[in-house]
Amino acid sequence: MRRTWFLRRSITTSLALSALALAACGDDSVTGGDAGSTSETGDGDGDPGDGDGDGDGDGDGDGDPGDGDGDPGDGDGDQPTTPLQAGVAMRYLDHPIGISLAGYGGRLGGTNTPWSGLFYGTRGFYNYPTIKAMVLQSKAGEQVVLMKTPMMSAESGVTDATAAKYQELYGEDLRGRIIWGGTHSHHAHGRYWRLPDIFGAVGTDTADEEVIDLLATEFAKTIKAAIDDLGDAQWGYTAIEDWDPSDKVYGDRRSANNPTYGKDPTLTVFALRRPDGTPMAAMFNFGIHGISVAYENELLTEDAPGAVELEFEQYFFEQTGQPIFGMIAQAGGGDSSPRGGFLGHDSATQKTELIGTVAAPVIFDAYQNLAWDDDPEIVVQSRRVDLTYEKFGYDESGEFSGELFNLIPIDYVWGGWQCTGVAEDNDPNTSMEGKDKQCIPVDTLLLGDVPHGEIHQTYLSVAKIGPLFMMTIPGEPAYSIIKYARDQFAQLASDEPIDLMVWGYSQDHLLYFTAPDDWFQGGYESEMSLWGPNGGTFMVNTDMEMIADILAGDIGPALVEETPTLASPGGFTPRAFELSQNHGAVVSNVEVLQRRLELVRFRFGGGDPSVGAPNVRLQVDDGQGGFVDVPHPAGWSGRAYDNSRNEMITHYDPTPAPNGNVAASRKHEWYVDWEIPADWPAGEYRMVATGPYWDGATVQQYEAASLAFAVEQSNDANLAANLTDPDTLYLSLVMPSVPKVMDGTWPVRGWRLHDAWHTPADGIHVRAPLSLEFIVDGMPTGEVWQASYDPVADAYVFDFGQTGIDANANVEVDAWLSSDLEPSPVTATITGP
Repeated sequence: MRRTWFLRRSITTSLALSALALAACGDDSVTGGDAGSTSETGDGDGDPGDGDGDGDGDGDGDGDPGDGDGDPGDGDGDQPTTPLQAGVAMRYLDHPIGISLAGYGGRLGGTNTPWSGLFYGTRGFYNYPTIKAMVLQSKAGEQVVLMKTPMMSAESGVTDATAAKYQELYGEDLRGRIIWGGTHSHHAHGRYWRLPDIFGAVGTDTADEEVIDLLATEFAKTIKAAIDDLGDAQWGYTAIEDWDPSDKVYGDRRSANNPTYGKDPTLTVFALRRPDGTPMAAMFNFGIHGISVAYENELLTEDAPGAVELEFEQYFFEQTGQPIFGMIAQAGGGDSSPRGGFLGHDSATQKTELIGTVAAPVIFDAYQNLAWDDDPEIVVQSRRVDLTYEKFGYDESGEFSGELFNLIPIDYVWGGWQCTGVAEDNDPNTSMEGKDKQCIPVDTLLLGDVPHGEIHQTYLSVAKIGPLFMMTIPGEPAYSIIKYARDQFAQLASDEPIDLMVWGYSQDHLLYFTAPDDWFQGGYESEMSLWGPNGGTFMVNTDMEMIADILAGDIGPALVEETPTLASPGGFTPRAFELSQNHGAVVSNVEVLQRRLELVRFRFGGGDPSVGAPNVRLQVDDGQGGFVDVPHPAGWSGRAYDNSRNEMITHYDPTPAPNGNVAASRKHEWYVDWEIPADWPAGEYRMVATGPYWDGATVQQYEAASLAFAVEQSNDANLAANLTDPDTLYLSLVMPSVPKVMDGTWPVRGWRLHDAWHTPADGIHVRAPLSLEFIVDGMPTGEVWQASYDPVADAYVFDFGQTGIDANANVEVDAWLSSDLEPSPVTATITGP
């Protein structure tokens, strides 16, 4: 049964507010910034990451670069005391909602927006996609940019556009020094690969020059914020083999190459911190596809790779009390799929959270055991390379030839796609080696436009940071080509120990790459390549040439072009903004009483998604007549628990509905769904939505606040209390799992992971600390005790003997979360011993 009562609020509020930050489960991290900015980590001055409001990016608030405080390394412009200077930054890629997604082909029909092409447009997001950058600068002044983006892949046209945009905005030439990659989510911005429209249908949608410019602008601004953050730093790295032996995080998805190749077993962790130990960022390099969410999905999400970032950032803060950026850098993800289903969860988003929950402690432990250094040599070399039939050696081997229609001999001089020749199986003796290949000639797909900048050139980069080499592979490398790279690297001559990190999905695309023996086995990954069996080895060998040159001291300009780019960027007329007819209006309010695991929905009028997405944050009654932001669970200064994270789903639902055209004005309605966690502190809350809108002349800000609503314990919560002996009380607080309920292509119930340790059939076991009051013969004792969860016992284990209560008496117990602002108890009769 339930007993309804409340402790004096004045006693509990101040304590529970501080506990709320730890009780709230979440997944993000920001260094500096104010809570009103949804597009960047910063203060709204255009310099994200400094949090000071003055626009100079130095963090001191005085408007002058450098504060003269004698404390170098804080990013404020003082003279450095360590040879290594480094900075980090994060920026949200929260617009435009309506953009079509890259990753899957055939996303036809559906919503037609001003930002969609062949594929349907997006209608919201699970959480804000993020761009994160590290900038490292050596004592000699050599600088390298390492940037993670939420994209399905990198692309050389965007690589070039980012460097060009940076020079346009900030006057500095970073060509060849920017190394970036995508999370490989199949649910992020498309329209960035400049191919004929017919090729866009394969999975990136038709190219759009304004989208490319938008991406380059956001990337360049993120890099600038990281450069503005330069200060004294230390770095470290490590590699862990066989770190996910049970395939709880990711697993091999390619059977055609079994048993020769499984999944890529290596996790590399590369990190930065300040000399005083303040964390900055951690990059984790392993291969995992971003395909947990089904292709029908219409919401932006970084999928499983992004979930690892989110869960790591939260876990790190919970363990240390300090925020950090988490950045995934893909490796051999071409034949690796996300897992997360080992407990039997049905929802794809629950699986992604579980993937991150499993990975986070491993990455954290690796970070904790790093050896730190502050004086690495930094070298970065990039090449634009022409891709030709002869360079791959096919003119001599004949391994990329066949018969067109089984009649006409053909050499795939310009590349071949969808190549077949053997049936897919796991027999290594079944091979296309030495046989005719049946492929679609790429020049046919390109409508005769050859050589083509997107297919017949590529962009490769290598960076040396101390003894660690980072090398890029374009497109989607399978484990076999990653292994080939590591094997080739091991043969290089070096006077000192050196290590290698292979960064896939970086700098350029070009679809799949495998080792030759792997490609000859056929199957999907072979068919989805453009350059046959030798494509991957050519990329690796070219990288190895650059590494060998660096080791020999033969270092040239940061970027060397075999020939100038063949790409032909086009111009564009920027899309117009639409006026907002109801910005700041509360369209549909929240229910004023909510229980844990229920859905809170708040609908409001906002702005054109081309301007930006809304930020919806949760506020709590402070007990003094006002509301304050619920703290961000990953410790990001100036940020709240909000819809930038995966706890809330944000939907764009305008009136009239999009029809592909820009209207003069529209009711830009948005709504958020929040599934209340099982361990959320009871109390009074509200939601506050802020965001940009277009008033016809400038971008303005709106605000809409919901009614206050109470969060109480679920009616279905079950408390069990059993004395195993007169002095030991075991308690469990369990709620039934939330069934998955879909509304079209997105979930409205059951998308959150409330329990990462039990199957859905076992229910949701709450682990948050409990407060207890005992009732003897119907009379409350008036004393409150604390109980902690014991993960080994899988229960709360409480020293009942300390209460002095006779274990044979008629005893009940009221239990509520210790973090409750307004205690919402559950009652159980104590049984045993």
